[in-house]
Amino acid sequence: MSDVVSIASDHAGYELKSEIKPYLETLGYKVVDQGCAAEQKCVDYPDYAVKVVEDITNKKANYGILICGTGLGMSTVANRFEGIHAVLCNNVEITKLAREHGNANVLCLGARFTANELAKDIVKQFLETEFSKESRHKKRLDKLCNITSSSKKKSTQTYNEDEVSKLARMVGEWWDENGKFKPLHMMNPIRTSYIIEKIKELKKSDLKELSLLDVGCGGGILSESMARVGINVAGIDVCKENIKVAQSHAKKVGLNIEYKHIGVEELSNDKKYDVVLLIEVVEHVDNLELFMKKAIELLKPEGLIFISTINRTIKSFCLAIIGAEYVLNWLPKGTHNWNRFLKPSEIANHLRENNVTLQNMAGMEYNVIKREWNLTQSVDVNYILCGSMNS
Repeated sequence: MSDVVSIASDHAGYELKSEIKPYLETLGYKVVDQGCAAEQKCVDYPDYAVKVVEDITNKKANYGILICGTGLGMSTVANRFEGIHAVLCNNVEITKLAREHGNANVLCLGARFTANELAKDIVKQFLETEFSKESRHKKRLDKLCNITSSSKKKSTQTYNEDEVSKLARMVGEWWDENGKFKPLHMMNPIRTSYIIEKIKELKKSDLKELSLLDVGCGGGILSESMARVGINVAGIDVCKENIKVAQSHAKKVGLNIEYKHIGVEELSNDKKYDVVLLIEVVEHVDNLELFMKKAIELLKPEGLIFISTINRTIKSFCLAIIGAEYVLNWLPKGTHNWNRFLKPSEIANHLRENNVTLQNMAGMEYNVIKREWNLTQSVDVNYILCGSMNS
């Protein structure tokens, strides 16, 4: 069976494509023409480059040929895709090296700068030259693939590996109320009461009929509080050690909570929830825009999302970092990074961009005399808010 070549051009490359296509057939190749057509006087090259790339990635073609005025636009588009090695060639020698050394699978041609006969010679050389498979070339291509994979991972990964490592080192203390997670245990009653109050106020339905997802559930402190009032709770966390602790403790106290070691960006949005919690987590993630988008996609219409975090103010630096980490020793030094703290307006912007209406916001303040947390109108340091998905 002959190899398949997928070919496409924009309007500037159409005439050269018309020469190359029958030439390919005389060489014995099966040709898939992805456009453009003669009557299309002005088109956008990315639309046609993508079609050829998809033919290769879907294994419908062995090679691709892309032609535009300079060849630059087509090569730029093609090389944005993983597994594609597109080369712009203007002579036979470079073409030969592109295949031998670079294992190129897409040839790009500049119609305005390449004569028809030279273009045919380049095409023939490209298709008849094999990758050398020498170790030095394979090693370099492996490095190229690793760069692509790393870049792709960073663009779709929301968790920060350093932040996860910090939590993993403290995993044995999740349920020690006097340990490193003491502040969370102290804050839990006020957060729990706020969340339940707003759910009852805004959902007006039996708690036992509601589903809730706790994103970044940690050891399950808040998840268990939600489960105890009858809500159907699921918790996810990117730290495997956290999930193990949460599962073990839930089993120990007889609570049925579905825990899963996964990031919100990896979770299928086929299942929607009445309530999503992002509690003390947004200040620890990377790519907050994607994180918020993915979390909100998990909400049912008119579902509720709760977010608690720390404001980025001078006061929060003094209290949440200097006070909590260096004076009171509530948290290990370095737990928080002030630059990662988020102003309420920044959270509100993310909600608005994802079709969520801010319903309520309250500050949380520690009373030193009573040794308890209370809700307050001041959001200078800790605050919690509630938003509802627009139907």
